[in-house]
Amino acid sequence: VNFTSTGCYSVLMDRLQNLSSQLAPSAGGGRRVKVAVLGAAGGIGQPLSMLLKMNPLVGELALYDVANTPGVACDLSHMSTPAVAKGYVGADQLPAALQGCQLVVIPAGVPRKPGMTRDDLFNINAGIVAGLCEAVARHCPTAWLAIISNPVNST
Repeated sequence: VNFTSTGCYSVLMDRLQNLSSQLAPSAGGGRRVKVAVLGAAGGIGQPLSMLLKMNPLVGELALYDVANTPGVACDLSHMSTPAVAKGYVGADQLPAALQGCQLVVIPAGVPRKPGMTRDDLFNINAGIVAGLCEAVARHCPTAWLAIISNPVNST
């Protein structure tokens, strides 16, 4: 997955830079940002999490999904960066993942299957994203939210 060609990654990095400077304890530099990736175990979430882990502006990386996030967090922990990655699994751990986040990225959703229309995909993924957005509103209402679930260009 090439996030730089789609512009998604560069937009996220611009937002991280802005958030870091807003959190600056002094004019000399910013604090690191807590970022949550909701859907971190998927085909987009895993490489996106790796790119975020490498970013020096990220201090804490909360990886949430319905499965496999502790393994993803363990893999990312081998990267020598300031960011600390932690995996959260299931709805009962979502509040902890979101607590204190300044940026939430949602690549969550199901992939399009053969015979599935874009409307079908939208209806399924809209329900997933709506539930996650409700949790964001409850647990980190001031966080910036980036939704990159498919189909991205839905109207």
